[in-house]
Amino acid sequence: MPKIVSHEIIYWSIILISIFQMSSVLGQTSVVPHFPHFQMNRYDNLYQAPQPTIPNSPSSFQNIFIQKQNELFVREVEENECKRAVANRQHIVREYLKSDSIPLPDFSATSGTECFHSARKEILGMLEGKNAMSLKRAVFVTENAFFQNKMKYEEFDAAIQNLKHICQLKMQEQKLDENDELAKLVMVFRVLSEVIEVKEPSSEKMIVHYPIKYDFDDYRAEVNTGNYMVSKLLNQNTGQCHSMPLLFLILAEEMNTEAFWCFFPSHSFIKFKDKQNRWYNIELTQSAVVTDDFYMNSGFIKSKAIQTGIYLNPQTTKQTIAHMLNDLSYYYISRYGYDRFVEENSNLVFYYAPSDLTTYQMHANVCTAQAMYVIDVCGRPSKEQLPEYPYKLFKRMLQSYEKIDSLGYEEMPTEMYYNWLKQVDKAKTLPKINLHRSSNSKNKCI
Repeated sequence: MPKIVSHEIIYWSIILISIFQMSSVLGQTSVVPHFPHFQMNRYDNLYQAPQPTIPNSPSSFQNIFIQKQNELFVREVEENECKRAVANRQHIVREYLKSDSIPLPDFSATSGTECFHSARKEILGMLEGKNAMSLKRAVFVTENAFFQNKMKYEEFDAAIQNLKHICQLKMQEQKLDENDELAKLVMVFRVLSEVIEVKEPSSEKMIVHYPIKYDFDDYRAEVNTGNYMVSKLLNQNTGQCHSMPLLFLILAEEMNTEAFWCFFPSHSFIKFKDKQNRWYNIELTQSAVVTDDFYMNSGFIKSKAIQTGIYLNPQTTKQTIAHMLNDLSYYYISRYGYDRFVEENSNLVFYYAPSDLTTYQMHANVCTAQAMYVIDVCGRPSKEQLPEYPYKLFKRMLQSYEKIDSLGYEEMPTEMYYNWLKQVDKAKTLPKINLHRSSNSKNKCI
């Protein structure tokens, strides 16, 4: 999962970090030269013992007067410059508060942003019922926006159809009921987690498909944003805990069966029901089927997180597609940065998936970017001076962190995440699932 700004960010870390350049908002401030104190030249080179000097001539009084005048002039210039800077910052703040606009840069006129707006429009059409809901299409337009609409949907769809075809051929080979939803789910899991060999009936050609593998290299996509994507998984057969579950869900959608996306600290997985309505979880990172106990025993899920629904809560198809707007924001930020587009996406996800933790984190990131931007514009005032400035933005930022904490959020450190993944093998639980054959032959149990 992409790294999110920690909810425990403290004030001084904000003050020390500069995200936005002041020059992008303000014209460069002219520098007032600092005049040195006036000094009389010394013409003799004789040593004289230090003695108290008593001005007793008109020239001495004149020199002292000139020096004082210079000091007063420099002090006045510095004070005026300080007042001018304060007035300028206060004017900017007043304009923000008057318009109630987001104090962030606007990238809407930047080339390529139209791809993101087009993708959001299509996803929003699905959520509003204007277009048929398709996770496959939602994932494609989201990733395609990042690549400036240079991807080809036909190629993306062909890779999906190839995997679907392998699933169907294997089910036919094993004479499994093609209308059995659970059998289809299990076959999708097998195709993604096992070496599958199946013969193409029309050509007698043997098709071999190898299991997808977890890519530990840059699994948070901090170096290469593409490592977060399903298209990368299809191209290289390696992915991580974001792209793997999404590919599974797309195939389940193509096979007309039902599976659900679920979240865990810094992780996501698949949840499904057997024919006795018992829930099981598919860990594609380790090709395992595990129970909820595996996640609960990790020590990183609070009871509050279960109550609020941010963890272990099966997402509906609409909620999953709404989550794609979070991915769209992530790709947008990677390309351009934070602006109104990101906050608008968060508001949409809040409406369609109110328990989506990533949306709360994205919202907190927006609040942080806004507060840091204005703090920087205001010359980074001290903590004591903040109430004189747009304090409500700083307070809103802190409130966004508190909201995440109140949901039961817990972050899993990277090292512990690695160790936790290694424990999956020990927790494998393959349920006994009856897969009915399409003919009158006996039932098969796997």
